[in-house]
Amino acid sequence: MRALKIPRHRKEYETQSQACRPLPGPSPAAPQSAPGTHAGTASGESVTKPSSGEHEGLATGCSGELWSKLQQVLSTLESSASRGRKLVSPHIQDDEKTQEEHITAARDTWVQATQVLEEMERDLGISYLSALPTEERQKYQKEVLYLGNLNQELSTSIQKRQEEQKKMEGVIVEMEAEKKRLQEKLDELKNKWLITASCSPPRSPSLSYSRTTSPCWASPRFSRRLPTSPPGSPARTSRHSSGSSVLETETERLQRTLERLKARNERLTAALERRKSESEQVSMALSRREADCSALQMALTYCEECEDAYSDLLSLYEARKQQNAAEADLSTPQQTSNLSTANEDSACTTVNTQNSLSAEEFKEKAEVIQQRIARLKQDRAAVCIPQETRTGEGKLSPDTGTLAGVRRLSFLSSNNPKEEKTALMYELVNVREEMSELRGLIRLREKERRSLECSLVAQRCQDSAGAAMARSLRAELEDRRAEQQRMDECCAKLESGAGLPGPRNHAIMRELHAVVEREQILKRRVSFLRESLDTAMLDYSTQSRVNKEEAARLSICHGKALSACRGARKKHHEQLWRIERQMTAMQERHKSQLVELKTTLEALEWKKEETVL
Repeated sequence: MRALKIPRHRKEYETQSQACRPLPGPSPAAPQSAPGTHAGTASGESVTKPSSGEHEGLATGCSGELWSKLQQVLSTLESSASRGRKLVSPHIQDDEKTQEEHITAARDTWVQATQVLEEMERDLGISYLSALPTEERQKYQKEVLYLGNLNQELSTSIQKRQEEQKKMEGVIVEMEAEKKRLQEKLDELKNKWLITASCSPPRSPSLSYSRTTSPCWASPRFSRRLPTSPPGSPARTSRHSSGSSVLETETERLQRTLERLKARNERLTAALERRKSESEQVSMALSRREADCSALQMALTYCEECEDAYSDLLSLYEARKQQNAAEADLSTPQQTSNLSTANEDSACTTVNTQNSLSAEEFKEKAEVIQQRIARLKQDRAAVCIPQETRTGEGKLSPDTGTLAGVRRLSFLSSNNPKEEKTALMYELVNVREEMSELRGLIRLREKERRSLECSLVAQRCQDSAGAAMARSLRAELEDRRAEQQRMDECCAKLESGAGLPGPRNHAIMRELHAVVEREQILKRRVSFLRESLDTAMLDYSTQSRVNKEEAARLSICHGKALSACRGARKKHHEQLWRIERQMTAMQERHKSQLVELKTTLEALEWKKEETVL
């Protein structure tokens, strides 16, 4: 109506007619137009007829009848335009209401879908560190620090054990050297006794008398070894030869015991070497587990950073969608305001400038997030996933086989919002799955660490048993050394005092009897140590069997949990796919409704323009 600025009063019309020039040439007569035209069907003829009458009135001086007819025509046009506005305005309001209802319904369905996803993750036990509260996160970090300190303590204890083993090896070498020296001394004593037996010393009548009257020679142990004969028998002449044979048998017996102890020492050294190799393997396994734990922690932090980046990108995308929806909502009021006033045009231009500023901010934020994701892609090379070669439990994902992989960034440049949203959803789901698998691997590493601690405890028990055996052997060697010294003294006494009276011989036999008693005590101690070692070995074998059974049971449980997780993941993917299909169908319906609304608005605008004309 702004284009048709027709004067309403007669004075204004006369001033305009005076300013206009008269048209040259005769003009046709003005036909009479019917004053009672329909309000909603003003055709082009009804408009052209008064315009020709208007030109005729300008030429002739604007008669009163034409002026009244022109006012009637204008009143009919205004009434028809007002009726058209009244008919169109409720339809426009209803269309806006339906559009808002569709948008709210879509938003509600999206919220319900996210709630369903969160409930499913809660039921499946899928949780990640970024969603934990601050207290639980601090507790988790404290546990990680405690595990690191415990690993350091274990490594230091292993080093101490290695040093103790080295010391034990030195002690064993010294013991072997002492055994060699004792063997040489025994050989020398044997040669000396052979030499003394070969030569014939003078007889002593006191010796023959003491053979029958001495209580020491009448002991049951030596009475079995020394033959008894009545006085005056020819066996008395072989007294020196029988004494030398007794000493030879004693030296042979001592040599056999020394050889037996030597064989036992060799077995103990072999056992110590075996334990040393086992401790080295345990230390290597501990170092490997520490490296795996640190690598998994790095991968976990990388996954958290990836999740934060993609969540920021998703929130930015949602903000852009809301901004586009707001711009679409603002476009229809701008068209109506263009028809009403010129002041609203300036307000719309200010709104457009604000929208352009928000678009620039959106581009800047998107570039920042893209740079962050590119940096994470570069940092991906530093993230190393430990592979389990023995049992095959170190594989992360049967679908991808990698932790985070190379992420697709092509959807950032695509113009299809549906593809962008689906790609972001898939990326978030993959990151959460990888984080859950990493947590499972960390739990497995903790269980393996506990089993290694149990094996270390068993090894400590074995080390203590070996140390006790070494102490007993050392004490036995000291006793043997003292016994050998006494034997040397006895031999020296026998060599020097062969013709002395009986009390000297009584003292020698008393010392020999004490040596035999000490030997029996040593045998009892050796049997007790053997029994203790057998019990310790039985305990270790039972503990190792229990550990193996526990490891097998844990591996079976882990396989079952992996299969259940894979089945739940498949179901989760299927549900996501169904939800996405529903969302795409809703979006398509929404688009079709928007297109229909736009077509109806265009038709109404066209009708309005026709009524105005």
